[in-house]
Order: sequence, then structure tokens, then C-alpha cells
Amino acid sequence: MQITEVKTTKIVACIFKKKNKILISSRPYPKPYYGFYEFPGGKVKKDEYNLEALKREIFEELSVKLNLNKLIFIKSYLVKRKNERLILNFFFTSSWLGKIKPSEKQNIRWIDFNKINTHRMLSSNKLIIKFLKSLHIFP
Repeated sequence: MQITEVKTTKIVACIFKKKNKILISSRPYPKPYYGFYEFPGGKVKKDEYNLEALKREIFEELSVKLNLNKLIFIKSYLVKRKNERLILNFFFTSSWLGKIKPSEKQNIRWIDFNKINTHRMLSSNKLIIKFLKSLHIFP
């Protein structure tokens, strides 16, 4: 019997709220799952703290700086795929510095949270969407 090594990847993502809308971002070509939407963020590098990674990834993707005093950690969970484990860490903010501009050829959309299921969201985001619905923070 062959034992396959399971790779673990830590991911950070941020849910941006402006008025009663949230920001979603498409995965650009040629990334895996391109065309699907997700919450902005990315991989945590080795020896990097989650907040450092989130700050870096958001600046790289959206050209804005997070206001760490207004950032809230909301949930973490594990997603298992074939030979990979993803540890997803979600944060929430309604405050940032700068104007949001996509910088990695991705499409960004401000949408009503209640219409999130009309977009092709990554399946790994389903648990956070369900959790956000349970909080009743969106009208």
C-alpha cells in the first residue's frame, strides 16, 4: 500500500463590507478554479503570521492597506481535498486605507450578501457563507 503525503496550506481571506454589500473577487486565469469567485486573500508563507499574510495579500490583490484596529477574526476551518488540506482563516472589515483596485487581473464585485448564491463561489467558501448567514449581520 502506497502512502501519499498530504500537503497542508494555510489560507487567509478577508470579507470586506461597504454599506450593505460585500466584496467578492474572481480567480484569474491561469490559477486553478479560475472564473470562480472567492473572498480576497491568499496563502500564508512559511514562518509568516496570519495577519502579516492577510495584510500582504490584500495589498497585492487590491492595492489597499488594512486597518488592523478594525479587523475582526471570524472563523477558521479545515477543508480536505485529494492530497491537500486547506486551513482557511476568515477576517472581516469595514475599514481600509486607499481605493480598492484589482491588481491581479481578477474581477471584483460589490454584491448584496443575500445574492451571493447567484455567483460561482468556491466550494471552500460555503461554510463561511453559511456561518455569516447565521449571524444575521446583513439585512
